[in-house]
Amino acid sequence: MKTYLNLFIIVLFGTSISYSQIPIEIYKSEISDLKTEADIDAYWKNLYHLDQNVLLKLKNAKASDSMSICNMIRTALVLDIHGTKTYKFNNFVPIVNLGHNLESNSSLAFWPIIQKCLNTGGAIKQVYPAYQLENISLTIYSYSLLNQEAIYPDLIEKLNKRANFSVIQNLVEAFNYQKKLQNLTQVEILNSWIIQPFTNLKEEGSFEFVKMSDNAVYLRKHGQLQKLNLLKTNNTSKFYKIENEPFGWYYEYKNNGDLSLYNDKNQVLIQYTKHQ
Repeated sequence: MKTYLNLFIIVLFGTSISYSQIPIEIYKSEISDLKTEADIDAYWKNLYHLDQNVLLKLKNAKASDSMSICNMIRTALVLDIHGTKTYKFNNFVPIVNLGHNLESNSSLAFWPIIQKCLNTGGAIKQVYPAYQLENISLTIYSYSLLNQEAIYPDLIEKLNKRANFSVIQNLVEAFNYQKKLQNLTQVEILNSWIIQPFTNLKEEGSFEFVKMSDNAVYLRKHGQLQKLNLLKTNNTSKFYKIENEPFGWYYEYKNNGDLSLYNDKNQVLIQYTKHQ
């Protein structure tokens, strides 16, 4: 009963954590107190419950991001403290941790956990790598990798090369960076376009390039800010890359407002339609 009660209290704290700090020591104590296999299994089930019945019902983007990162940290701590042997075949928690996260830096920080669980086995083998790569690509670029299995090995290699196994530290840094972004104010909307995960499919939502109060340009989508680093300019265009992006993809933003996404081989992936 103690585990269930403490976890519930931490959930309540986690939903407002965008205005506070991540209570990692509380999480460590909670997880260290799990003494039996049954206790650990129950904790995994509760983490799954948090994802399905708390995180997915949050309407506030700040609360959702914070809750998602906290869930990722809990998962990492269980594996660190009790070992990968606790990750069993029917455990979907690491899968939904990544799948329901909407913040790019924390998705990338969590990648070593995906690899760790893959090496152990279990449910993740049923959906790896298509599900994980699709989530990362949609989260960062809003671009779908459906039916592009041929490029999976290259993308996995890129993710593995950049993987830093200080997972919890990187998740905390992602959380703190999100807090920093929350303090920025909008200066100017440069342009906006329809979200388009496929060349022949447009979604109802839109994304935009915005100039913020730190004088930097960001891509804003679903309330999320991703900093854009200027690569180069010419007479007709500016070329931007999302900060910390993993695949080497970039945007060409033309002076007339047209926008295209390119891969690392300088091939056009998407030519976007302006949002009216």
